[in-house]
Amino acid sequence: MSGVQFDERGRYVVFGLSGRTLALPAAAVGRFLPLPALEAPPALPPVVAGVFRWHGRVVPVLRLDRLLGLEDSTLGLYSTLLLLERDDGPLALAVDRVHGIADAAPQEIAEDLSFEGCALAVIPYGAGTATLLDPGRLLTLAEERRLEDFRTQAEERLAQWQAP
Repeated sequence: MSGVQFDERGRYVVFGLSGRTLALPAAAVGRFLPLPALEAPPALPPVVAGVFRWHGRVVPVLRLDRLLGLEDSTLGLYSTLLLLERDDGPLALAVDRVHGIADAAPQEIAEDLSFEGCALAVIPYGAGTATLLDPGRLLTLAEERRLEDFRTQAEERLAQWQAP
């Protein structure tokens, strides 16, 4: 990111995960949801916490802590899901808690804070900063394909339990 200049203010969802303060562009986050009971289909990849139905669609819940290589967070009663509406269907990210919405101007990020290449910048938040993540960089192309295959299999499996 060296040499990139940031000067536009934007809105960001600021959240906590594994002791870190992170953020996503507010436009990428459709809703905040409490952690529902999750279905755990067989052969669940470690990065997928499970799936749930949202308005008739299967929504995979990804462990953002594992995607970013952070210490495992405990999913529980007070965990929050960030629901991302994407072209290929909804996707939820499990986080510890949502801190709030920030209007801020992004600043250049140090190279050692790349979070597997997902970090774009930092934004001022409270007495410190929040690392701004790019939702488009959270998954590689291969991971995107596997996620789509997983979503399709989960849809088919759950459809077997529907009344005719």
